[in-house]
Amino acid sequence: MNSDPVRDPKLRGADARIEAADAARNVNAPGAMIQDWVGSMFIPGATLAQVQSVLRDYANYKNYYRPKVIESRELTHNGDEYDVLLRLYEKHILTIVLNSTYHIRYESPDPNRMMVTSRSTHIGEVKDPGKSYTEEVAQGDDSGFLWRLNSYWRFVAADGGVYARCEAISLSRDVPAGLGWMLKGFLESFPKESMVNTLHGTGAAVENLKPAGSVL
Repeated sequence: MNSDPVRDPKLRGADARIEAADAARNVNAPGAMIQDWVGSMFIPGATLAQVQSVLRDYANYKNYYRPKVIESRELTHNGDEYDVLLRLYEKHILTIVLNSTYHIRYESPDPNRMMVTSRSTHIGEVKDPGKSYTEEVAQGDDSGFLWRLNSYWRFVAADGGVYARCEAISLSRDVPAGLGWMLKGFLESFPKESMVNTLHGTGAAVENLKPAGSVL
């Protein structure tokens, strides 16, 4: 019997599955909001090499994951470790642009498995996106829309494709008293929407790498 949580046969022929993890609900973080979302999908006909090619192509994240990512680039690279910049864009009632950097590590315990760990190292809110993307709001004066974001990918090549599981844990400011009507949905919707965008963008980018005539 298969006990691997990544290799779930129910994902074959189905849409990506996204669900909230229970662990974050039990964390005591006064003044903060911790969200933990898990997204899973199966990419038929794909290989780990194709998935890895997409994930390491940081210059094209702004194309793969738009409109949530409006700028992306690799800052440093040493073997299987990267530092990257992603400029994030979010608009609901408010418009928020964030300069975010991440340290990312790739591991392959065997030829059929891959793990990718991404930890945010800086998230700064752009002060006035209409004028400049480099000037940021001072820490403590920002909206608190997103303070930290860590992601943990697990991939398994099996059954003629690749199973993917991504867990994203985010830290943001809790909804301030009196502003719940305006910010609650804004703060709560971002992690889930980002997960949807990430899974769909990754799947589409891998599909575009497949040879002409092949079918996902």
